[in-house]
Amino acid sequence: MKDLYGQNGADVANDVLRGVQVDLTKYALSEDLISNAACVVVHSEYARDQVQQLVPQSNVRVIRMGVLLPSLLDKQRARRHLDIPDDAFVVSSITHVNPMKRLPVVLRAFRKHVERHPHSVFVIAGSVSPTVDLRRYIDILGLSDHTRLTGYLSDNQASILAQASDVAVNLRYPSTGETSASLLRLLGARLPVVVTAHGSSLEIPEEAAIHLPVDRYEEETLAEYLSWLATDSQACRSYGNNARAFIERNHSMANAVKGYRDVLKSVWNLDLPEVTVSVLGETAPELGSGHQRAGIASEETPRESVYSDVADGLHYLGLTSHDGTIQKAASALAYLDIRSSKGDAFMAHDNGQCIDPELLKILACPVCKVSVRLEDSQLVCDQCGRHYRIEDGIPIMLVDEQT
Repeated sequence: MKDLYGQNGADVANDVLRGVQVDLTKYALSEDLISNAACVVVHSEYARDQVQQLVPQSNVRVIRMGVLLPSLLDKQRARRHLDIPDDAFVVSSITHVNPMKRLPVVLRAFRKHVERHPHSVFVIAGSVSPTVDLRRYIDILGLSDHTRLTGYLSDNQASILAQASDVAVNLRYPSTGETSASLLRLLGARLPVVVTAHGSSLEIPEEAAIHLPVDRYEEETLAEYLSWLATDSQACRSYGNNARAFIERNHSMANAVKGYRDVLKSVWNLDLPEVTVSVLGETAPELGSGHQRAGIASEETPRESVYSDVADGLHYLGLTSHDGTIQKAASALAYLDIRSSKGDAFMAHDNGQCIDPELLKILACPVCKVSVRLEDSQLVCDQCGRHYRIEDGIPIMLVDEQT
């Protein structure tokens, strides 16, 4: 931080180390990587503008993200598979939930919508960040009877849910330049989608997605959009058809592969063979055989959702791939993948230690920056004498919590 942003950067970094919540969106921590790159590939004009603002002389190419189009299903058949009532108006959110996805705003708008359309159901599918207490919001708003939380869904189940829905909500603010694959898949499922009028979402034509401004009327406007779509089936069909056509034109896997081949050819004179395998075509959701119903009850969250939560946290902190913290997080995740069994995140060792020795090797006191040792189920810094507790095998190394 000091190398890139001077003393101000160092001060901000020290605030982070002390546990202070800091907005790091203004610190990209990638200027040196961009400056040394022969080419930078991004997925949107918005991201290209951001990169060129950081390093004006950079060589930036836009390659639209490619997604596989799902084969279309009959909506009622998809609903029967998921045990969703045929006559319900189904709103869905199919993405990892974190604060940027604005689910509290969506839930408040949905409550207003339900007052006029009580047959509505809101299905929230995806892993949920620990920083978002969805159950609490749902209970406070009195939406328990109208909301279903499924947890993480497989790609197949997510595709079926999208095609069983009437409309999807995929808000995102603030944006840090990312392009949402989950949003593109929703559009490809021929589904009308409400998106935030910000970032790369603005590059989706207004006839292919419903743009929601981020302002003081965001909640009320979203409630009106939902109620309008609940009573105008023609508008839903129009947005859905336009959305799928937009993905077919701009975000096919074939176009994405061609984009990468063109960049490799122009920058490094690498002429790679064309890709002609069937992976570039559509994917067909599997409904199973007979009259079996899958339902959309909560599923066990796979370890990939843990990786996603960790990645969100590292991204929020503004860390880049060369940072040592990334390596430490990767080591911890590798340990979890090897040692976890039947839901236990950490296993006790024969010598009574409740933390993995490999993880212990890379831990340091956040104040003194020296290694710590395990003593009586606590971590102890030999230099300053601070003690840090261990909870379920996880070291809680916050300065405010030290004893």
